[in-house]
Amino acid sequence: MQFLIITPIALLMGVRIVLNPLYIILAIIAMAITAIGFSAFSVWIATFMKTRERFMGLGQARTMPLFFASNSIYPISIMPPIFREIALGNPLTYSIDALRKVLIIGTTNGLIIDITALVIFMSIFTVLASIQIRRIIE
Repeated sequence: MQFLIITPIALLMGVRIVLNPLYIILAIIAMAITAIGFSAFSVWIATFMKTRERFMGLGQARTMPLFFASNSIYPISIMPPIFREIALGNPLTYSIDALRKVLIIGTTNGLIIDITALVIFMSIFTVLASIQIRRIIE
């Protein structure tokens, strides 16, 4: 069963949201993997900081480049080659792509690539954060 939500703003922008229960579950899974990965990334970075203020400043300094270097604003296909390579290495690109596929486009084509990239990102930074925290504690 699949429902379609169209709000007044969505009508103006031409966006529709597909409310298929399977797609919503897949979107939640993608968001959870992304959240765990970025949380582990933040913990890993925090282990190198001496003060909380430095960590907060660095957190803000990394958020904007990650956002602009993803496919959140511009499609990867129209990016210059150097930015395309940066976007393909950005985990936020895969998270946004997964959410677009299941909630707006209404397909699972290529979703396995996005989820795999997010799981790799999450795994790498969970391991790095765990190792670094263990070093600090000892």
